[in-house]
Amino acid sequence: MKKISLAKILKAISAAIDLVSNTVVSHHKKVTYLTYKIAKEMNVAEQDLKNLVMAALIHDIGVFYISGVDLHDYSFDDPDNAHALIGYYLLNESALLQGISPIIKYHHVAWNKFPDDIPDIYSILCLADQVGFLSEKYDIYYESGEIARIVEEASGTLFWPEAVDAFLSLLSKEYFALDLKSSAAINRELDNAILQYKDLVDVDKILDISKVVSYIIDFRSPFTVTHSIGVGRVAREMARLTGFSGEEQQLMEIAAYFHDIGKLTVAPEILNKPGKLTRDEWRVMRAHSYYTYQVLSHIDDLPELKEWAAYHHEKLDGTGYPFQLKADELSTGARIMAVADIFTAITEDRPYRKGMNKKQVIEILTEQVEDNKLDRDIVAVLLDNYDHINRLRMKSQLMSMNDYQDFRLVALSQSG
Repeated sequence: MKKISLAKILKAISAAIDLVSNTVVSHHKKVTYLTYKIAKEMNVAEQDLKNLVMAALIHDIGVFYISGVDLHDYSFDDPDNAHALIGYYLLNESALLQGISPIIKYHHVAWNKFPDDIPDIYSILCLADQVGFLSEKYDIYYESGEIARIVEEASGTLFWPEAVDAFLSLLSKEYFALDLKSSAAINRELDNAILQYKDLVDVDKILDISKVVSYIIDFRSPFTVTHSIGVGRVAREMARLTGFSGEEQQLMEIAAYFHDIGKLTVAPEILNKPGKLTRDEWRVMRAHSYYTYQVLSHIDDLPELKEWAAYHHEKLDGTGYPFQLKADELSTGARIMAVADIFTAITEDRPYRKGMNKKQVIEILTEQVEDNKLDRDIVAVLLDNYDHINRLRMKSQLMSMNDYQDFRLVALSQSG
């Protein structure tokens, strides 16, 4: 049975979150580096260190739902910051990530306001997060004294004094500040740290994490709130009917949940535009599958995952995007994903139009086969089992819509 590195999956999700806003580009890596170094300086227990690093990698996972977010503006005057609580809610949906969700929940809460049952070590992430932003406002090498002054003044209130002492000890060493100014140094340190975490997870246990990822992608737009779930169910069933093994079917579903993760680069006003996109808007939209490929490259345990997910807009005749691959470069899994994506997109209802009926769908898919865009045998499998597959799609998307409504109530209650 294939295994996947949990740390690498979180690293990929971290890279995806950085795509949401210019404010947080590379922020997660810097904060993870700071968290790791401060915790190591304090000789934090190994399991606690691992949880802190994992939480730091994706600590702003709730940011995707907040329009026009600028994390620099977040203060400790309002400890219940929406993105932290939304992140906490999302991670609680995954059994594998529930252990780190409280760390994320409290990463914008002042240390002196921590509930009695919350460990002090969780505030290490809080300190690292704020130092990360301070290092963007001040040059941490040339203006380290100013950063030290700000942090020291908040010791005992915003920040845990023991964590502050550890940070100041690190800041007194020149290499530490220089590391923070070097993305190469940060990447090298994080790679070394993450390689220590040998947690390998079975494919079936990754499904709940990938479902959380699909929420991150789809819940940003009312037009696509259930799209990835629908594609996942269709692709998995088509994989089964095509003769894929049980594990390969699960991988196909996981790839489907990730397939549009590159859309986190697309501004909400483009995602939510009901009319025709301009030429420039369309170029932005087309780039999403390229970014899906880049994000999933972090999960090198399973190279087929990025190919199945990212090639869903490629065509057999080489006219697809973004790689313009041709038939001999597209695996069966990639061909299944392309058909599943189109089928789901044209059959699902959107706020601005109803899904197409069976006759219309057959005409479109048949035309794409005749034009050498889609695989003839894969489309035949779908059409031969049309009613069965469509029922599975509708059932899965209905369940996902219920999840979205529950999530929306939570998000609205936290964002005011």
